[in-house]
Parts: sequence; C-alpha cells; structure tokens
Amino acid sequence: MAKQPVLDLNTLIDRPKINIDGKAFDLYSAEELSILDSQWFTVKGQEIEAAAGKDNQEEVEGLVSEVCRRCLVACPDEVFDRLSGSHKMAIAELFTRLLLQRKTRVAGAIAQMVLESRKKTPATPTGASSSPGSSASSAAIRTGGSAKRRPRS
Repeated sequence: MAKQPVLDLNTLIDRPKINIDGKAFDLYSAEELSILDSQWFTVKGQEIEAAAGKDNQEEVEGLVSEVCRRCLVACPDEVFDRLSGSHKMAIAELFTRLLLQRKTRVAGAIAQMVLESRKKTPATPTGASSSPGSSASSAAIRTGGSAKRRPRS
C-alpha cells in the first residue's frame, strides 16, 4: 500500500489575484517569498500592532501602505495612489491570511507525521517499548505498607 505524501510542494508559482477598479493585479505567493521577506512581513505586522496600540493613525497608515505595496507584484503608482487606507488594509490582511494558510498547512503536515510515527511505536509510560509477548508492565505492584518515608536511624 502506497503512503500519502506528508507535504505536497509545487515549484510552479500560482499567484493570487485581486481586482482594483475592474483590473486584475497579482499578489506575491507565499511560496516565492524568501525567509527574509517572510520575516520582514512579521516585523511590520508587529510594528503596525504597536503603532495602533499607541493610537498613532499616521504611523499605522504609513506602515499599512508599505506592507500593501510590498504585497503587490506590479501595481502602477497611479492605481496604488487611488487606494484608500481601508483598501490597503484589506489587501494587507488578505495577504497575511494567505501566509498563515501556508504555515497552517506545513504545521498540519508536521502534526500528521508525528501522529503517524507515534502509531508505529507504542510506548509504555516509561518510554520503553513493551515486549512483544506481554501487554502488561513487569513492575511489581505494591500490595501493602506505607508510602511515607521513614527517618534514618
């Protein structure tokens, strides 16, 4: 019986698209971002949260605009400049959700792999595998006496 792959990777980039005034524009795909790009988006998200916590509207708008610009593959300035702050926030939120979906898929693949490996090697409470001929522990069961420690004489 063939095993199902735990992770399905594709090297062909399929970019998500959004429409702005009826014209389609590409967003970068999570798969084509470098590790540094992914980290950049994480840091910018933290900066947006911090600025929003300080109720700094100008800083939040500037950061959201910067994130939005970096999400779009090739959006002309005249089109980008027509976007309102809420439009840019919607694009940034969508892009963030797409990134999180990818992370969720990878985490799910890892969890599935861990579950599969645990099914293959049942362990006793001590972590040692049980012997093939026995399903019980070989430790003796205490039948009496006190568990309280006694002082040394």
